[in-house]
Amino acid sequence: MRAACTGAAHPLEDDQPAADLYVVVGSAVSVRCEAGTGAEWRRNGTEPPLGVVLKLDNVSLEDGGLYTCHTAGGDLRRKLSLQPGYPPSPPKVHCWSPNYPLSVMCSWNEEPEPILPTNYTATYSLENSADVRPCHSTTGQSRVCLLRGAELFSIKPHILNVTAINPLGSSTRLLPFVLEDIVKPDPPMEVRAVPVMTKQLVVEWSPPASWSTLVHFPLKYRVRYRLDGEDISRTLGPYESTRMVLKGLRPGKTYHVQVSAQELLDLGQSSDWSAPVSATVSPQ
Repeated sequence: MRAACTGAAHPLEDDQPAADLYVVVGSAVSVRCEAGTGAEWRRNGTEPPLGVVLKLDNVSLEDGGLYTCHTAGGDLRRKLSLQPGYPPSPPKVHCWSPNYPLSVMCSWNEEPEPILPTNYTATYSLENSADVRPCHSTTGQSRVCLLRGAELFSIKPHILNVTAINPLGSSTRLLPFVLEDIVKPDPPMEVRAVPVMTKQLVVEWSPPASWSTLVHFPLKYRVRYRLDGEDISRTLGPYESTRMVLKGLRPGKTYHVQVSAQELLDLGQSSDWSAPVSATVSPQ
C-alpha cells in the first residue's frame, strides 16, 4: 500500500490533529515527507529519524503510532497516525429467544478481531420479504441486538443480516432461523436448597424474570445435583412446578444443586444451568 503525505506551506501547531492512515496488517506502506531538502520522518516524536520516506514492507500491529514529518530545521509539517488492523470478516452470529415469542437476542463476534473501530448494522426479514426491520443494538453493547415481532410458526425462515464496516472494508453474514428452533430461556432464578429431614433437601426456584409469557407458554424444569468433591452429577425431572425434594442423600454431606428451564412443549433447547447453590444434609 502506498500513501502520500503532501507538503504544507507553514509549520503545524503541535496540537493539530493527525491524519489517520489505516493499513492492513501485512501490507506495505510508503509515504514521502514533502518538506524540502533534509526532510525526515520521526516516530512518536523521537530520534533517530526514519528518513524522507516512511517505508514499511510488512506492517505489524507494533508499527502503529504517531509519525511526524519535519523540515531540516525541525519544523513540524505533517502528522500521520498509522493504524494497522484488519478488514472485517463475516461475523459469526448466534440468535436465541429468551422470551418466546416476544423477543429474539442476537450476538456476534469476528475472527480475527478487526482491531480498528468497526460499526455494525443488523436487520431482519422473512425470507424473500421486502419488509426489512432493524435489530436494535442493546445499550452499551455494539455486538448484541434485540429484535421484536418475529412471526410464530412461519413456514419461511427469518433472515438476520449483520454487516460489519470499518475503514478497511465491510463484510456481511446472513443467518436464517426459525423462531421455534431458537427458543432458549434464561436460567431459573433464586435457587434454594434447604435441609428438611434426614437424607432430604427441598429445592425451590423462580422462573427466569425475562420469560414474561409464562401463562401462555409454561416452562418445565430439570434439577442437577452432585456430592461435594465428586465430578459425577445426577439429573432429575422434568418438573412443571418450581419445587421438588431430593431424597436418599447422605447425612451430613454437602451437595451442589442447579436448575435449568425449557419451554413445556420442547420448543428450542434448555436454558443454561443456574449457578450452583450448596446445602448440607442434616446429620442422622
